[in-house]
Amino acid sequence: MKLNMEEKKILYAFGCGNLENTVRRLKWITAMTVDTKAKRRVLCLARKLDSKNVREWYPCFYRRLRLEMERYFEAKKYIHVVETSTDWEDLYGKAV
Repeated sequence: MKLNMEEKKILYAFGCGNLENTVRRLKWITAMTVDTKAKRRVLCLARKLDSKNVREWYPCFYRRLRLEMERYFEAKKYIHVVETSTDWEDLYGKAV
């Protein structure tokens, strides 16, 4: 299964290791979402995850997704620090 970055972020925020609970939670979020584009994205993700062959490999997939997204957000923070920093002292705490 291929997920785009938006779907990965949704699953990172609202998913868990239990597939049934994740699909149920995504359907509840779909019901509560007002924005039609966001509603469509969440519902499409819930439908992708609600197929028969996903049950077997979902726990491993979810753990890997969590690790990938944690690395992604860490890299994003680091890039932000580098872009906003004008002096190398801010990054390392000492003059270079």
